[in-house]
Amino acid sequence: MGNTRKSIGTLVLQIALGLLFIVGGIWTIQGARGDELAAAFYSIFDNDIAKVISIVFAIIEMVAGVFLILRLFLNINTKLDTLLLLIIMIVWIVAIILMDFLGSDGLLKNLDDGFLGWVNRFARHLLVFGAVLKVKDLS
Repeated sequence: MGNTRKSIGTLVLQIALGLLFIVGGIWTIQGARGDELAAAFYSIFDNDIAKVISIVFAIIEMVAGVFLILRLFLNINTKLDTLLLLIIMIVWIVAIILMDFLGSDGLLKNLDDGFLGWVNRFARHLLVFGAVLKVKDLS
């Protein structure tokens, strides 16, 4: 992308994604199960291991969120923020597979909210993943 100007849509995605990551990280560190990433870890690991992994990724999430917000005001284009977004992309893919397909409420298990509830959750997870892809392309 030769033009460094961002569209309004991209700005909104970047703000929303930054805030989502910051809040998800804060919730996780405060002891809640946090966001979808933390929930995915709790679905495959026992509580102690899941808690440690969740806190590590909560910190990664918060730092990535802060970078996304700061990049709105400052010309930050480091390998660190690109690496953080890449890590989040990979973990988000794993979270989608675990929660939306293999998890206790996944497509291949028990659909507590029915098929439409599953489609709604899956679509929201894809929206976040698509936003990460779009914002990462700008870094």
